[in-house]
Amino acid sequence: MLCHPPFPTLGPAHLSSPPPADPSESLDPLDLSRLTCLLGFRMTRAELRIRRIFVECVQSFDLKPVDFSVLVLVDANPGTNQRLLCEALDVSPPNLAIVIARLVKRRLLRQVRGRQDRRMQHLHLTAAGKALLGQAEGRIQQMEAALANALGKTQSGSLLRALDLLARVEVELN
Repeated sequence: MLCHPPFPTLGPAHLSSPPPADPSESLDPLDLSRLTCLLGFRMTRAELRIRRIFVECVQSFDLKPVDFSVLVLVDANPGTNQRLLCEALDVSPPNLAIVIARLVKRRLLRQVRGRQDRRMQHLHLTAAGKALLGQAEGRIQQMEAALANALGKTQSGSLLRALDLLARVEVELN
C-alpha cells in the first residue's frame, strides 16, 4: 500500500546516525510516517482535534458533550426514557443516571412519571433547557459549517458516508 502522509513531513524516514544517548538532546523532529499510513491513527488524530473544538463549544454553555447529546435527543423525542437514551448513546444506565440528575438539577430537564407504569420516568426539556439547547446548537452549527467548508461539499458528503460504513464494520482479529 502506497501511503502519502497528510501531515507535513516531520523527519527523515530513517536516521543516518545513531540516536543520541539522551533523547532530550535530539533536535530532529519525529518520523511519523509509519503511523500516518494507519487509518486508525489518522482517524484518532482528526477525532481528537474535532472533539477539542466540540468540547469548547459546549463548555461555553456549561455542558459536557453527553449533556448536549441528551438534550438534543430529548428535544427530538419528548417523553423518551433513560433506557432508550442509553441504547442510542451507548452509555451505561448508572452513568446516564448521573447525567440526567445533573440536567434535572440545573432545571434543563424534567422527569415525568409514567401514567401506566409509575416506575417509568419520561424525560422532557424545560423552557430553560430549550433555550440553552437553542443557543448551544447555534454554536455547534457554526462549528459544523466551518468543518464542512474546510472539506468542501463533495468531500464532506463522502466523509459522512465513509464514517457510516466504518461504524458498521466488524473486524475479526486472530
